[in-house]
Amino acid sequence: MSESTLLTAYRSQLESAVPGEPVLTVIDPRQQTVTYDMLTLDGKSSRASACLRFFGCEKGDRVLISVKDTVTLRSFFWGALKLGAVPCVLFPGLGPGGLEVRLQAADACFLITDSDPSKLIEKIGFPETLKKIILIDKKSDDRLSVSWNEDEWQPLSEFTDVTPEDDAFIVFTSGTTGTPKPVLHRHGISGAIIRSMKNILHAAADDLYWCTAHPAWITGTVYGILGPTLCGIPSLQYEGSFHAKRWMPVLQDQKVALWYTAPTALRGLMREEQAFYEGFDFSSLKQIYSIGEPLSEKVYEWGMKTFRQPIYDTWFQTECGTIRIANQPGQPLRPGWMGRPVDDTTVILKENGKLFLESGFSSMFKGYYGMPGETAQKTGNGLYDTGDLAEMDEKGLLRFAGRADDVINTSGHLVGPLEVEQVLSAHPAVAAAAVVGVPDELLYEAPAAFLVLTEGTEWNRQLESALKVAVNNRVSPYAVPKHFYLIDELPLTPSGKIDRKELKRY
Repeated sequence: MSESTLLTAYRSQLESAVPGEPVLTVIDPRQQTVTYDMLTLDGKSSRASACLRFFGCEKGDRVLISVKDTVTLRSFFWGALKLGAVPCVLFPGLGPGGLEVRLQAADACFLITDSDPSKLIEKIGFPETLKKIILIDKKSDDRLSVSWNEDEWQPLSEFTDVTPEDDAFIVFTSGTTGTPKPVLHRHGISGAIIRSMKNILHAAADDLYWCTAHPAWITGTVYGILGPTLCGIPSLQYEGSFHAKRWMPVLQDQKVALWYTAPTALRGLMREEQAFYEGFDFSSLKQIYSIGEPLSEKVYEWGMKTFRQPIYDTWFQTECGTIRIANQPGQPLRPGWMGRPVDDTTVILKENGKLFLESGFSSMFKGYYGMPGETAQKTGNGLYDTGDLAEMDEKGLLRFAGRADDVINTSGHLVGPLEVEQVLSAHPAVAAAAVVGVPDELLYEAPAAFLVLTEGTEWNRQLESALKVAVNNRVSPYAVPKHFYLIDELPLTPSGKIDRKELKRY
């Protein structure tokens, strides 16, 4: 059977859409709850398509989207896909430096943003490929940018022809090289997304589904935007800040049936007294799934006590596209273990527990955009190198045992140490810097910076604040070190590299 594409599956859902039938509910604590049907959302994306097409968007163009409003974000995501362009959602909190790196890495053709245009254009060096900046709720006063007004555009209903091997979307990840990597996926991922929604998450058409991941994560792109839309599953998007006293009423009042969240969020919920949860009715909640980092036995047990049901751990990576390992309803579950291979996944454990997958699974990434060497290193000899360590028990269950590299997993964000070290070392007060991940009760890992200060420099709150601001502005808020340690010199390996294992012993 030939593979489908994202647009084929989208059009199938559009053709069967019932006017007025809810497909997306947006909850903003500052405003009222708004519910949309498929036809309304398609109309909005068709207007975004018209705008992109007018300014020269073509098949294969990279469209980077950095906006807070979820409907605008989805409009341009689907609007770009309809043109055969390649959307990529970014975290709105990225500083100018972090944004510039990603624009350059993806050879961005369009930037959709609600950032202040004057500060943006002054501080960012744009790639030569950039055709236009489309400003959301901002006025434009230069030739590079244009203000977005949805009502000014007539819907463009056409769909560009694409094949399963055509470029579909990009999601950024980070590695030990410090350079954020643009992970490129193909349109043929469509079938794997639909299978995982139905066969692993067990999503049904009459279940309200809530994926709490931001769309800039692979989980948010695949299981927040693409999955529910392609399967006709009504979904919920909450635009407020995280807090138990806000999230729990959403679960109860909206009657969420399927909840896909992260251990970081669950650990945050655990801070509330158990009596707080006894006042809520979670009877509509059928299944809870977790992603982003290992689900500990402690969190699992808290979930059983609080929600009266198990939390099913899942595992995949940005490069994997869809869930590859999972615990599922009806199968033996071992708390603290992430489950068995699913769909068309074949797991291979090598020396020291290094976790590999056989290449060729249907949601495997095409490669890192513009980085053939890095792609080859990751996918050599017919295997995909996950960079993770794992172990398998006698029943075939897998347990995450750590990372084989130095990437820091903080709240599900992957932070490359070198990217942060470069910012810290650029400050005149810092002679040398090293960053490692240290265990954190809430974040799983927190970035910790070890600094060698220049001679005569004293450590104080002003210096600490300046370094935090620099990392926040040039990398991202989640990369800001939570701990600073002053040392006389950095420990080095025999080959002259920073000995991160030694630093983690401090």
